[in-house]
Amino acid sequence: MNPLSRRHACLALAGLALAAPALAQTDHWPARPIRVIVPTPPGGAYDATMRPLAQELSQLLQQPVVVENRPGAGNIIGTQAGAAAAADGYTLTMTGMVNTIAAGVYDNLPFDIVKDFSHIGAIGAAAQWLVVRNDAGFGSMRELIAKARAEPGRINYASSGAGSTGHLLVELLQRSAGIELMHVPYKGGAPALQDVLGGVVSVIVVPPNTAIPHIKAGKLKLLAVSTAQRNPAYPDVPTFEELGFAQMTVSSWVGLSAPKGTPATIVQKINAAMAASLARPALRARLEGDGMTPMVMSPAQFSELVRSDAQRWIQLTKSLNIKAH
Repeated sequence: MNPLSRRHACLALAGLALAAPALAQTDHWPARPIRVIVPTPPGGAYDATMRPLAQELSQLLQQPVVVENRPGAGNIIGTQAGAAAAADGYTLTMTGMVNTIAAGVYDNLPFDIVKDFSHIGAIGAAAQWLVVRNDAGFGSMRELIAKARAEPGRINYASSGAGSTGHLLVELLQRSAGIELMHVPYKGGAPALQDVLGGVVSVIVVPPNTAIPHIKAGKLKLLAVSTAQRNPAYPDVPTFEELGFAQMTVSSWVGLSAPKGTPATIVQKINAAMAASLARPALRARLEGDGMTPMVMSPAQFSELVRSDAQRWIQLTKSLNIKAH
């Protein structure tokens, strides 16, 4: 063997020696409970989706999967904590389309949603519904827009935080319709909705699972949906596109991500457990009952979704000069 080949062989053996402990660790993963950071308050749409999935994952991975709510700043606080966690597979983060929106509306995010995570897989996607309190004084989108034009800045709307999906969609509505609403940001969807129900704020954009119980109870009225087709359960409610606001056609997705550098074998194990969980009829029925369409994606497919959506929202928010304040 010539000296150069001998040197390459030695380097290769050294690399294998260094890699062996890491590989051994992944063989025994998971050996302790797994934490999932949910960057929204308890009781919100993220929380309602993650907790039943966590129960299924606990059974399949044979370790507790514990939900930890870390709300605030349009999901930024919890997502930042997830990006900064050890890349050992024991801290995961519930990520979503809202993170790709934040990449466009915040100038100095403390993480890069595309580059700072090893994305594992999607969970599902849901529409966004614009709802108002039943006694708000407008029974349709046309009435809301007419009143907003007559009284600029007098109608307020709640969101789960600056840079959230609800914030962006109402910003798009204002620009498209030529109206001005007053933004009231909260530290999550649950407290925002509570103030709408309590009469403090008039308008909010929320996922179906959040809205449906209050619509059925007669407390909220649904004015428009963000999907390309009308919802079969509410066939008289128009889509945003039908109202002339095609940019507001979105399905807001969520998934699971791990810190960048998490071993690929662990990422694949979690992805397989997610796919098996989402195949179970009881979980699918629960998610679909909450208005969510389950999604099964490989890590590569989910990573591409995150990347492409980040690019889409950065371009759109910059073209409209939408910034979180």
